Amino acid sequence: MKMRFSASAALERDRRVSEGMSRMLALGAQQGATMTPEVEEARMNRRVMRRTGAYGSGGAGGAGGGFGDIQFATGRPRDPLFYWRQNNLPYDFSQNEELAKVRAFCRLLYQTDPIIGSCVDIFSKFPTMGDHLECKDKRLEDFYGDLFFDDEHLDYEEFTVDIGREYWTSGEAWCFATFNEDLGIWDDEELLNPDDVKVERSPFLKEPRYFIRLPWTIRQILQTRQPAWEYNKLVQEYPELTAYTAENTFMPVSNILLKQLKFRGDTFNVRGVPLLTRAMRSMLQKEMLNTALDSIADRLYTPLILCKLGASATDLGTSQPWIPTDDDLENFELALDAALAGDFRALIYNFAVEMLPVLGREQMPDLTPDFERIEDSILQVFGLSRTFLMGAQSGQTYAADALNKELVTMLMTKYQRFQARHFRQRALVIAEAQEHYDYREHNGKRYVIMEEVLEQDEETGEKRLVEQPKLLVPDRRFQVLNLKDEDATRQFIEALRASGIPISQRTRTRNLEIDLDEEIARSQDETVDQVVAEQEARKRTFIRLRDAGLPVPEDLMADFAPIAQIEGMPMNPSMGQMSPPRIGTEPAPLLTLAPGPEEEEEAEAEAGEPPNAPPEGEEGPGEESSRPPESDEEREGMPTEAALFRRSAATRARAQARPHPVFETQEHQTEVRRPNGEVQEVRTWETHDASAKYKDPRVVGTRRQAGLAGGDELPASEG
Repeated sequence: MKMRFSASAALERDRRVSEGMSRMLALGAQQGATMTPEVEEARMNRRVMRRTGAYGSGGAGGAGGGFGDIQFATGRPRDPLFYWRQNNLPYDFSQNEELAKVRAFCRLLYQTDPIIGSCVDIFSKFPTMGDHLECKDKRLEDFYGDLFFDDEHLDYEEFTVDIGREYWTSGEAWCFATFNEDLGIWDDEELLNPDDVKVERSPFLKEPRYFIRLPWTIRQILQTRQPAWEYNKLVQEYPELTAYTAENTFMPVSNILLKQLKFRGDTFNVRGVPLLTRAMRSMLQKEMLNTALDSIADRLYTPLILCKLGASATDLGTSQPWIPTDDDLENFELALDAALAGDFRALIYNFAVEMLPVLGREQMPDLTPDFERIEDSILQVFGLSRTFLMGAQSGQTYAADALNKELVTMLMTKYQRFQARHFRQRALVIAEAQEHYDYREHNGKRYVIMEEVLEQDEETGEKRLVEQPKLLVPDRRFQVLNLKDEDATRQFIEALRASGIPISQRTRTRNLEIDLDEEIARSQDETVDQVVAEQEARKRTFIRLRDAGLPVPEDLMADFAPIAQIEGMPMNPSMGQMSPPRIGTEPAPLLTLAPGPEEEEEAEAEAGEPPNAPPEGEEGPGEESSRPPESDEEREGMPTEAALFRRSAATRARAQARPHPVFETQEHQTEVRRPNGEVQEVRTWETHDASAKYKDPRVVGTRRQAGLAGGDELPASEG
């Protein structure tokens, strides 16, 4: 881009700008009644400076002409919220619109900023290391482990990371699960967008009420009725959804199905406040520094060149200067354009040319200290520091990071408690459907443990104590958060074990990628194989020595030499051989410890299954396998749909007798307030009856009708 300087044009432009500023100030004087106190204070400062002579060519800040009568360096109002309002930053977290802006900004930071992205990933994955279940019944560990952590079911190994990413980025994670009433398990669990959730406090309930907006994809199908088969399926299965196609309609959803994990940044707010809001100003300053570097780099790459064409009389040594004509200027411009566009840039001109770069002569500034200061501020949001991550440098010690370690441990431990509580809430619903009751064991028998709960009759309001079986679910455990060296921790555990403190092998091998039960079985097999191999070697030695006619040691002779048995004399127990059976002299055979084929056929016939039918999960003759090539050992113990359906039959029958509550159509109002507390507008939204998919599972509360009392023995099949 080429520009020509004209003094008359500059004066005319200066005059137009001055007139525009005068009109703007006059308009501001007319609208002074509607101005904010901050703007009025700024105008008062300008009037004071004008009266004291601060404006003008000779005053402080005067420019000697042009804009000498205008002063912008007025003091800012001393209001803590002035910076946030002037920079259009959301800060009123009581408004859903403000929180939606903050969440969108935080998600952008996670996706674009390497430091924030790494910190969120660390806090999402590191606390879940060593995730496992512990229960006094091993079968329940396997049952819930398959349901929650298997890839074909809920896959909590990945879902837990998604929860952590949403929790640390958006400030809250909304987990919505779908319960299968027939099988008594959770079918699926997903995360909802916090912008589609409304929360209302209730003066009578401990937990708030949740309302959700239908996902955009479902609303589009219901509004456009396309594709037709999906629309017909939705209307057929969930006819209640047709009332929630509008933008201002929200569906009430059960607190059992929808769970909120929120970061309590505001004690009096029902919504979670993102932790990254503490780094918002630092990130804006970082973006301003990056913008400054981009501008300098752009000027270095495309500098502005000032070309002077012509010569004075002194330069020429004559009495007349040389002033180029328009044709001379045009010819020079064409030659300059050709030189800049060519690969070999060369400009050859015959007379009176001077070229100077106006912009682009500066060097790239070193902003490393400024960026390090901002990065330290961002790390402090997560309780981290530079020395904490990369080690201490010369003159630095780890003592200053002791408080940082405690803060990081506190944040991660609290997040672990959130995850453990969320798992327990999900597992308790399954335990009630599968009748997994807690027990105490005595003389090899299990007796149910009862608990008392206080309930209130919805119709009469009467309060009464109800006794019901206590549920038994595994506890979700994590690796103990210890930011010290892992080897030092294990050495300390082994030292405690050596000093006599009873620490089990399972605890000592935790987080070592070692299956203790499998290793015990392998050790037993190896011991047996070694003993058999040793005896085989001794037997082969005996045979070789005997065939060669060489002397045989006494121990080999005693173990392998044939010995004649005398009638009526017992066998030598050291022989390790069984006596041949004799009819009429042998005792009666013992009962079989395991059922044989005949007993299994009789049991199948009594159960209504045809004899010789293939076991569950196996194919009969002529059938092809449809399951993946997975070993039966890996699939052993995995809950199947048929087994779950049979197991939850009794609870399912009791649950079907309990109808779902019906929600009436209600109209709600939400006030939107200005920063000064005034009500800006009142928004109205409606709720209607929800689908059964979004209501409380009917199995919740059925255990009190199980017919069990304290001290009753649990059936042998119970877990």
